[in-house]
Amino acid sequence: MDFIFFFLGYVGLFSVVALVVLISPASPLLTKLVDKTKDLSLRIIHMLIPGVILRCGQTSLYYVFYTRNHVMQLAFGGLVMGGNAILMRDILPLLYIFEPDENHLLLPMLFLFTNAAAFHLSCSVDAGRVTPQNVAVLASRYQADGMIYKEGTECSTCKLVKPPRSKHCSICNHCVHRFDHHCIWINNCVGAGNLRFFLPFLLTLLAMVINGAVMGTRAMMLYTQHLKLMDSGYVDPHSGQVLPITVPVLIQHLFMQHPRSVFLVSSLLMLAVLLGLFTVYHSYLLLNNQTTNERYKISALATTHSTHTRENSIKLTSSSGSCTSNGKTSGSSNGTSRNNGHITCNNRTTSVSNGCGLESKTMSKCQPDTNTAGPHSEGVFKVNNNVEFPRDEKQKLSCDDIYLFYDKGFLLNVKEVFLPWSGLKWKTAGKKNFVVTKKKQKRQ
Repeated sequence: MDFIFFFLGYVGLFSVVALVVLISPASPLLTKLVDKTKDLSLRIIHMLIPGVILRCGQTSLYYVFYTRNHVMQLAFGGLVMGGNAILMRDILPLLYIFEPDENHLLLPMLFLFTNAAAFHLSCSVDAGRVTPQNVAVLASRYQADGMIYKEGTECSTCKLVKPPRSKHCSICNHCVHRFDHHCIWINNCVGAGNLRFFLPFLLTLLAMVINGAVMGTRAMMLYTQHLKLMDSGYVDPHSGQVLPITVPVLIQHLFMQHPRSVFLVSSLLMLAVLLGLFTVYHSYLLLNNQTTNERYKISALATTHSTHTRENSIKLTSSSGSCTSNGKTSGSSNGTSRNNGHITCNNRTTSVSNGCGLESKTMSKCQPDTNTAGPHSEGVFKVNNNVEFPRDEKQKLSCDDIYLFYDKGFLLNVKEVFLPWSGLKWKTAGKKNFVVTKKKQKRQ
């Protein structure tokens, strides 16, 4: 029975850690928790392991996870081939013994080769690299939302104006159009160019995992029924009595008789849950025309602005002729006040937060201070001299607006993923200069 408790503890710990790692990038709070746990673990490791070994391990991990290499591709191929080898050697013979008339080989081979094809295309097809030759065309694909994607933002590495929904990948060292994430398993970014192959790769991999778990479970059930193991008993080592067999004892017995098959089935069941959640998540992104990068940015943006709102929001005051912001007020004789030299108000001002932007509601006339010079002195509320919010509510977007900014409906969203370059005018695109020239750099 010690084996069962050890195995269940391993499964539970693996599931919790995997779920936290999977979900944490979408939640800044979980990200902070994971970072703190990681820092604590690293401190303990530095205390227990010599520095020479740590430096070698860090160099190896950096090469595997932060550079383009084929290590994880080979590891994925080894895992897939190893699982199929166990299936062929241990599970299929049992199935053909107990059910010789059925074809047990068709589905495994079908899922294996379709997944291999999708994996090859995900690895080899360009994810959507932004170059000086195609940047003008890609920039015309989407409109900038003004918050997470701003018009005219330049990539400091590529020296190109980044098209909306693009991001610079530090591992691939170039900007990727409609960037989702960098996948170490395919040694490539997931972007506009290969997302249409990455999704079938996930679906076929999930189908292959579920099929393997079902076939292995079915083989163990047929083996149990054939030998009538549930009708037998076992000798309790503590009391010496013969007791009816239970499910934990049966699992332990099957593990002793068929260790590879039971280990494969248990591993595939855990992997099916995690891979299923990951596939559902990417299907949700597909249906809403979003990317992992965008959801993370929006979540971080909401958290950042909530913090700014709590710390820097304009406080309501009942006394007329004064405005208070950040606890600092400067009054004047004519019933107006100047807040950090940016806003002059009469009477009082209230503010509420919508999660992503600061929405100011004035009880009376409130306008920018015309005595303050600067590029942000007209039509902009500036809080704490750092965070700027549009004065016009029509120019302001909430979190819900950003989430739905690129959503065009089910059919068009699917079309953009599987036909990413349709509708783009490659030959007639404008010849706008998206490359930062050396003269412009010198002027800057």
